[in-house]
Amino acid sequence: MKKQKNHSKIYKIDGVGVNLSRFHSVSAQEKSLLRAELGYSNEDFIITVVAELNKNKNQIMLVQKVRELKAIIPTLKILLIGKETLPIVREYVEKENLFDTVQFLGYRTDVDKLTKISDIAFSASLREGLPVNIIEAMACGIPVVCSDNRGHRSLVIDKETGFIFSPKSEKEMIDAIILLYKNPALRTEMGNRNIERAKTFSLENSLCEMQKIYYEVM
Repeated sequence: MKKQKNHSKIYKIDGVGVNLSRFHSVSAQEKSLLRAELGYSNEDFIITVVAELNKNKNQIMLVQKVRELKAIIPTLKILLIGKETLPIVREYVEKENLFDTVQFLGYRTDVDKLTKISDIAFSASLREGLPVNIIEAMACGIPVVCSDNRGHRSLVIDKETGFIFSPKSEKEMIDAIILLYKNPALRTEMGNRNIERAKTFSLENSLCEMQKIYYEVM
């Protein structure tokens, strides 16, 4: 390692790549058909949270504010997609009788469909690298509401492609969700920007960058 220290080079690529043939935007009609297929209506306001349920992913921050959000968004549906490793989230939902709003979907192979039917992609993570679930939502033309950390800042442009809130501020989180709920045109505008931004993180781009690195070092 000492010998190599002055001869090494760090390479940067834009993530591991997202398959844009699978994660892409759909028309209003296609979205409606997908919702019907998955058991949701056009009136539902759907927030998807794609992540293992654990302390770092911090889903409890959103779940604890469901009643406050429901007062403004009566058709709210929060889809928690991922393996459960933190009982506190389910225990809270059970205690407050929120199963009509908060759904535990577990591990799914149709995350692309669930993302396409959503109105907002959400993450309250305390730490992130370069989260693939956020890139996938962006590729589907979905605005993002996420916590302020390095990984999210690398992807989301605050107030342009979504909203970044302080993980210490429930008010910032709630205000962002309600603003997007009340402004469908803003959701569309941010979603369209995300589609373009997500192209940077496509699988094709990542493979191309990796190929260049291998050619250089071989």
